[in-house]
This record gives sequence, structure tokens and C-alpha cells, in this order.
Amino acid sequence: MTSEQDAFLTPQSSTNMEIPLQTTPSDDVFETIIIKRRVYTQQDLNNVYNDTSTPKTLKERIRNTCRCSKQTVFNGILSMIPVIMFIRWYKWRQNLVGDIMAGLSVAFMHLPQGIAFGILASLTPVYGLYSTFFGIVFYAIFGTSRHVSFGTNAVLALLTATIVEREKDLKYGDVDISSNTSVVDPTLQNEILEYKVGIAMAAAFMAGIILLVMGLLRLGFITSYLAVSFVGGFTTAAAFHIATSQVSKLFGVKVGKHSGAGKIVLVYWDIIQNLGDTNVADLIVGLISIAILLAVKVGINERYGKKLKMPIPIDLILVIITTIISYFAEFQSRFNIHVVGDIPSGMPMPRVPNLSVLGRIGQDSFVIAILAFAMTISMAKLCAALHDYEIDSNQELVAYGTTNLLASFFQCFPMCVAPPRTMILSSLGAKTTLNAVTSAIFILVVLLVAGQLFVSLPIPVLAAMIIVAMKNLLLQARQLPNLWRVSKADFVIWLTTALVSILVDLDIGLIAGVGTSIFTIIVQSQFSTGQLVGISEQEDIYLDLKGHKNIKKLKGIKIFYFNTTLFFASAEKFKSQLYRKTFNPLTVVASRSIKVGEPEDNELSNDVNENENGLHHIIIDCSAMTYIDMAGVNVLKMVIKQFKAAGTELFLANCCRYMLKVLDRAQVYDILPKDHVFFSVHDAVTKAAGGGSFPAKL
Repeated sequence: MTSEQDAFLTPQSSTNMEIPLQTTPSDDVFETIIIKRRVYTQQDLNNVYNDTSTPKTLKERIRNTCRCSKQTVFNGILSMIPVIMFIRWYKWRQNLVGDIMAGLSVAFMHLPQGIAFGILASLTPVYGLYSTFFGIVFYAIFGTSRHVSFGTNAVLALLTATIVEREKDLKYGDVDISSNTSVVDPTLQNEILEYKVGIAMAAAFMAGIILLVMGLLRLGFITSYLAVSFVGGFTTAAAFHIATSQVSKLFGVKVGKHSGAGKIVLVYWDIIQNLGDTNVADLIVGLISIAILLAVKVGINERYGKKLKMPIPIDLILVIITTIISYFAEFQSRFNIHVVGDIPSGMPMPRVPNLSVLGRIGQDSFVIAILAFAMTISMAKLCAALHDYEIDSNQELVAYGTTNLLASFFQCFPMCVAPPRTMILSSLGAKTTLNAVTSAIFILVVLLVAGQLFVSLPIPVLAAMIIVAMKNLLLQARQLPNLWRVSKADFVIWLTTALVSILVDLDIGLIAGVGTSIFTIIVQSQFSTGQLVGISEQEDIYLDLKGHKNIKKLKGIKIFYFNTTLFFASAEKFKSQLYRKTFNPLTVVASRSIKVGEPEDNELSNDVNENENGLHHIIIDCSAMTYIDMAGVNVLKMVIKQFKAAGTELFLANCCRYMLKVLDRAQVYDILPKDHVFFSVHDAVTKAAGGGSFPAKL
């Protein structure tokens, strides 16, 4: 032991604790561990253990950050294009077959969902296929999750439909071109469709820019501020909107366009009023499709999923069979069943999105960007945890942004993850993002050759597929009882977000959900409590005085613990709880100015008696104060001064590094000596008890 270490372990300043330890479970031999160290103020600890090297100046840090070699630049480029590393280190023998099978299986879902979500986005099926193809290709290049299935998504398709219909109405009025039996002039029809496509491209462009900038600024951490209950409530409400948008197609009736509060109610009211115009053939085809989809997905795929090598691609099978039946039975001409219609063959020529509308759709695009990130990164993290690998949240942001940005030039609408497709990749054990190659080739073949084969596909079948696809999102409502038991705040956030989104609209629901989340944080800060802590009679363990036995108070010392951060919303609560658990120093100071014979109120008398009973130290356990703002600093300064005026010293213990920096910068040490800030509660108690060896007198 060095002389310096020996100096710190002098009998006058050390504490001893003996712990009996059974060395083996088979014998009765006990040994004793003796822990011996000095009492540390925070300043003492810093002097002994802190790095004393001169910190780098801001100029030096900037110079080191900006300095880069050719290798650094090369590595930076490689990190932003992960597919290069996947190809370079690809294990062909071990991974090739698995990736091909996984990619082909998920492609069977990509095709029907691309067609369906193209229509859901208020466009035509081919634009859903474009979004599917380019989403697959670009994410495979820039993404890091081997299981995320990037492409069309029902929620984003619905939000896209809201944008394009609003912008279309502003320019062309209430003109319906959604049906292939529309009586609108074909030239005007094509013009309106092209305008809507330009709007959808602009939404993808704007959302991509937002996500890319967030990724480059390393803002991947912001998802931690989106409560799981908020995302659950919002996606459930979105699923309800999506299912509602397909009910009219299932019945083959027309409904009016509604917006604002109560639009869901108005849609269902229109459906009820028009039930007499129901196309029975549409309804029969739709109901049979729903029954088949649920029977296979729930009765076979979910029930026997572990025994199946791959889930039955019932969506694709249903699309093929109903298309064949519809073609030969002439569903459209004989039964007036609505069908998909023409699907152009070939790839789209790149073009610039309609940038003139960016100012009007900026808010919508921001909502789309945040939802795309929140939903996709949550699925990426889930799959990474299930399969024991790491993903880079910031690179994922770059991937989502780059994919949407580049795809926007190829007539695509906003894209993100689709949970059902992602879970298929997860269950089939996809090895790398290169599984997307098979999916992309399959969709490419459809676009170049097979698109025209789906002209006779009945619209009610697609409506049924979309409604059934919403099943799991709608069943998130089953989480509510558990949320109520675990966290009332999460229950309120979930329910408020869902109800407002359903009864008013999704954009208002988003604002309501975020506002409720912030409000619950503020409310919870008002329910934060302060507790007095005591010490065990046998050892240096500090526990709440309430709810524990064999815990005693220290004579002349009170230990106060506040169970939240110290900021503007909790500062007054901290002060009131501290005064209530100890005493109000203002009443003690005031009592000294009361003349002899003057009556005193009971509260003032109690506080004076508490102080006169020898309370010479109050120790504040700051272990929960991971954040402190100016309001917290000001209230801390106030109580320090007031207790000092009342003759009681105040010690701080367990301060985190951030809090110590704030105390220094806010000149708290001008009124609180640095030797009043301690490494631990135990050190503070030992010092307050007289500075000798522990235990202090109980």
C-alpha cells in the first residue's frame, strides 16, 4: 500500500463494516470481510479519483472531430451503405437458401398488399407496386435490419390518401375518379390522377428529407419520447379508419367525403342510408374472402405456425384464384362487380415530385416521417432482440429517409415497415438484408410481364384483405386491462389518443396523444413524494422509515429522499415535501422575533420544537435527481439559505455528474460549501454524526 493510500485509511476518518461470509455451502466455516475506507465528500473523491489531465478546448475537439484520413472517409461511406459489407462478408453456403426462401415467401405478401395499398392511398394499384419494388431495393442497400420488410404500409397509405384527396379537391373540386366506372372524361381523369401522384411523390420526398436530416444529425434517440401507449393507441385508431374506408367497397356503395370531427360516424351513417343500393355480388365476394382469409390465417398459420416451414400465402392464393374466376365468369359485366382494371406494364420513368405543394403538406409529411420512424425502428429493435444482433438507430433513420427520398422520384408514395411481412422474415430466419433480392425480382417480373393478368381482380377481395390485415392492430385494444393494472398514465394516453383519433381525425389525435403524454408527465411530477430514510440497527443500510422494520432514525439527523428529477414542475413539490418531513425553517426564524408572552400557532410551535430538539443536519439524497433546471437550482438555493438561517446544516449526497456540473455553473457553492456535498448518504451521515468511525449513535 502506498503512503497516499495509507493516509486515506487513517482510523480517525475510516469506517469499518464486518460481514460474515459463508465460503462454501457444505461447511460451517465463516470468514469476515472488512471494508475500510475514509469518509468522502464529493470534492475529496474528485481529488483522489478524477482524471487531472487538462480537458481539451472546444477548438481542439472540433479539430479532432473534423480531421479525417482517406480510411476514415472510406469507412464512413461504408457505414452509410451497409449492403457493401453484407455482400463482402456474405456466407453463401450457410445463408443463400434461407434468404431466397424468406424473400420469396414475403414477396407473396408484397404483391397483394402493394395492389391493395395503392388503392388505399387513393391512387391505382400500379403505384402500390412501384412503392413496393423501390422500397425493397433501396432499403436493402441502406438498411441494417435483416428482418424489416420495407415497402407499402396501410397507415401511411391512409395518411397519403388524406393528403392527395385534400389537395385534389383544392384544385379540381369534388370529382370522383376512384372507380373504374367513373363517368368523368378520361383525359381529365388522367390529369387528376397524375396530379394526385405528384402530391403523393411530394409527401414521400418531404418525409424522406425529414428522416434523412434526422439521421445525419444523429437524432435516433427521439423515439424514446414516443410512449408505447401513444403509438399503440394511434395505430389502433388508424386501423379503425383504414377498415372503415373499405366497408363501403365491401358493400359496393358510395359515401360522401367527410372531414373533421365525427367523420367516421358520418361515413357509417352514409353506409346505413345507402344499404338499399348494396351490390349483393360485391358483398358476397367480400364476405367469402374475409371468411377464407381468417380461416387460413387464424386457423392454420397462427395455430400451427411453429410446425409449418412457411406460412400459407393465402393472400396471394386468393388474389390468383379470384382473378381467374372473375375473368372467366365475367364478374364485371354480368354482376357489376368492381374490378381493379388496367395495370400498366413496365417501369416508371424518374421525374421530379410536385415541389410546389411542399409548404401545404409539410405538417402532414412530418407526421408521416415520425410515424414511419417510430413503427419501423420498433419492429427493427424487436427483431434484433429476438435474433441477437445490433442495429444502428441513426443509420436506420438514414435508410428510411434515403429510401423515401429516392423512391419519390419513381412515382412512389411514403413507405415504412409492414409488421406482418416483417414477422414472416423473422419466423423464417432471414440471414441478411439480401433476402430482399428475391422479393424485388418477383415484383419486377409482375411489373414487367404479369401486371395485366390482374386486371379482373375484384375490388371487394382487396377490401377484405385490407380489413383482415387490420385485425392485429385492432386487437391491440386487448392491452387496455393490463395497461390499467400496470400504469394508469399509459392507459389514459392510449385511450385518449385512440378516441380522439377515431372521433375527430388522425392529425388531431396525434396532437392529443402527444399533449396527453406531456400532461401525464407533469401530473406525475405533482404526485412525486419525499420520504424520510432511516438506518438499519445492524448495518449501514438506508431504507424508508415507512414500510420497513428494524429501521431507526438518526439522532439530530434527517435523511430526505425525493423520488424524481428537480425541475420547474416538481420544484415547489420538493420544497413543500422537504418542509413537511423535516420542519419549516421560516417559522423557526420567525419565532425568534416573537415577543415574550405572544401566542404562537400550533404549526409554528411544532417546527420550533423540531428544530430545538437538536436537528442539526438534513441530508438530501439526490440519487433520483438525474436532471435539474434553473427552477430546481433556485429552490435548492432557497432551502439551503433558509435552513442555514434556522441553524440547520444541509448536506447533499449521491449527486450525479450532470447535477454536480449544474451546481458549479449556477454558483450554488457560493452558499453551500463543497465539503457539504458527499459521495454517498453513508459518507454524509458519518460526517454529520461527528466525523468519527461509524455507526453513529442511534
